Amino acid sequence: MLSAPIERLIQKLKRQKPVAAYSSSGESFINVHKLTEKAGAAYEKLRYLIDYKDERHIRRSAIERIIKRKILLEGAQGIGLSLIQELIAGRYLPNNAIAENAAADVEAIIFKYKKLESAMPGDLRAESHSRRILVRLMASEIEAFFHPNNEDDFVADAFYETVKDSVKVETLLSSEALEAQIIIACYRSLFNTDDETLFYKLWLKQLPPHWSNLKDETALINIGEKSLQIWNEIRYGLEEPLSFKLLPKLYDYGIYFSIIRGVVRTYGSESERILGDSEALRQFARQFLEKNYKKQYMKARGSAFRAVFYIFLTKILLALAFEVPYQTYFLNNVEYAPIVANLLFHPILLVLITVSVRPLGESNTNAIIAGVNRIIAGENIKLIKVKSKGGNFLHPTFLFLYAVLFLAVFGIIVSVLKGLNWSIVSISLFLCFLALVSYFALRIRHSANKWKVAKEEDRVFTLAFNLFALPILRAGKWLSRKFSAINLFAFVLDFIIETPFKFLLQFSDAFVSFLKEKQEDVY
Repeated sequence: MLSAPIERLIQKLKRQKPVAAYSSSGESFINVHKLTEKAGAAYEKLRYLIDYKDERHIRRSAIERIIKRKILLEGAQGIGLSLIQELIAGRYLPNNAIAENAAADVEAIIFKYKKLESAMPGDLRAESHSRRILVRLMASEIEAFFHPNNEDDFVADAFYETVKDSVKVETLLSSEALEAQIIIACYRSLFNTDDETLFYKLWLKQLPPHWSNLKDETALINIGEKSLQIWNEIRYGLEEPLSFKLLPKLYDYGIYFSIIRGVVRTYGSESERILGDSEALRQFARQFLEKNYKKQYMKARGSAFRAVFYIFLTKILLALAFEVPYQTYFLNNVEYAPIVANLLFHPILLVLITVSVRPLGESNTNAIIAGVNRIIAGENIKLIKVKSKGGNFLHPTFLFLYAVLFLAVFGIIVSVLKGLNWSIVSISLFLCFLALVSYFALRIRHSANKWKVAKEEDRVFTLAFNLFALPILRAGKWLSRKFSAINLFAFVLDFIIETPFKFLLQFSDAFVSFLKEKQEDVY
């Protein structure tokens, strides 16, 4: 017997019409020369290596980057075909598989958002923040056009329907706002969805059902006039801390629904056959988890390599830009020990922390299978209680103790480094990268343990270590967000190197096509 949310999920899958985002019969397809594709893919790998984006969001980020360059910087018109060609060259889309009429569909998406922009008040339209939101929404819709994921939305809806009645929150939020917070928490725990994607999904909920095919200019103008209000409501919902408080309490359920999602993506409308058969579901879950344990483990190792590369490259440039000049001109002497230590310590620390991650085992698999069976059978969900507001009368005292702990941890490190005669610049760089590396390592370990539901018992040593590591991790999280907004290497690639490089690729691709035409004329 399937639970009501799972039954509704099955019905949605059966009613869904097959979606072919860019397939076509009797049409020619967009083709990019192999050499152009190899060069474009190599550039995108380099760009990805220095980016902060999670792997799942790289494709949308690439679309957003191309739109910014072509529309905002180059002022180009009619970019649908060239945008698709760049995505093919970067291997974000398959070569010689996308019909040429897809360029017109992309242009229609771009037209909608340009019309929204033109309908906004002049002062709002002039704001760079508003334009960034429009570009992100445009990029998200173009990605969804080429890679529709209705099944994921169906699973997220089932997740929400399963847990919503068990969430009890002490809050003054309206029922609509509370519903939005639970939906946001479900998406984050199930897909690790970033704010840009969530913004787009919440934006769609405020639009007419036929938005994807909407061409009526009057309707678009009316939506554009209300955009600011809608965006402010969405931004408030994403910044509201309640969804983050719900997140750890929904973590295990996110894993269970990930198994259900795996069934849906594999069997589609036939998923009922697997979900209704406990033995078939058990076999599927074991195979699925075994494959994903290895995949997530290797992905964590790859993320560690990227982080080591980025940290090492950044440290070299900062040492040349600040540490060496400071010691040369202010101390009249170059101390190589702090420089070498600053270059090597943090990458080695990151490697040591991440290599200790081990693949998950049988007990974890059994716990997941049991949890999935409970969800499908509709067994009662454990009460999920969350306090919306931050605390009781002891909260100021806790904040004071945390501030003391923060100063103590960093004070001890600074004292040790000063005792080694390190300069203020060397100490600052050491602390900055210690915080960043610790935070990166935590995220990598968390990613490697994505499928872990069996909780370990808290030990005294672990609690003590976490207590003193917390200030460093919090500082690393803050620095990571700040640095992601001012990624110097990404800025250089995007605004100095990418435009001439992509122009050269387009020119070479067109020239190769021209030579082929001339060669055909010979015969």
